[in-house]
Amino acid sequence: MNRNSKILVGLSVLVISIFLFIAYGTDVCRYYRNASTANAPTLPVGSRMLVSSLIKPNRLDFVTFKVGDSLFGKGKIIQRLVGIPGDTLEIKNGKLFINEHLVDSSLNLAHKYRVPFKMAEVIKQDLLNMYDGMPYYFQNKDSVTLFIPKNIANINDLGNYRIIENKKKFDELIFSIFNKKWNKDHFGPLILKEKEYFVMGDNRDNSHDSRYLGPILQGQIIGKAIRF
Repeated sequence: MNRNSKILVGLSVLVISIFLFIAYGTDVCRYYRNASTANAPTLPVGSRMLVSSLIKPNRLDFVTFKVGDSLFGKGKIIQRLVGIPGDTLEIKNGKLFINEHLVDSSLNLAHKYRVPFKMAEVIKQDLLNMYDGMPYYFQNKDSVTLFIPKNIANINDLGNYRIIENKKKFDELIFSIFNKKWNKDHFGPLILKEKEYFVMGDNRDNSHDSRYLGPILQGQIIGKAIRF
């Protein structure tokens, strides 16, 4: 191998080493592969993302953040940033309002529905494709409980089958965090303090998010997640 070839090989090794260090060794630019249905259908299982601490996330961007939770332990989670410091957040009858403005209408969110068995069979394949063959429902005696995105629910006119918690029923985990008798569909109003952020999964009834974790702090956020 001549001198020029050795220099070229050395430079190639250096460039690759620097790239691998940045991509996998720091939060400047890191690769993630989604393994959860918490943000389906927007982020399907197996979807690939780059997360960078150099890009400041805005409201409704997906972010990756560090969490130390008694239920899931320490780890990193990807969810949608819905509330930033100073925001007033409220969930009314299963719909999210930020500063009294409805934000859900622009998103293809999934919610929980209980539909007759025959009707479930019609949309079964669409859901299997969406959730990459993973379990997505609970079968009852004559009905099926499904996590269905808005576009499929609208096409099949399933609005009356959506399951929404009774306002009088409070969630014990939510109560333990906020000391309020709220549940996932009737929550707030909550004013986010300085350096507090609120995150939620797009699969709203199948997501362990700030409703159950509490607001996350600025220091927990790794960066904006960009799907590719």
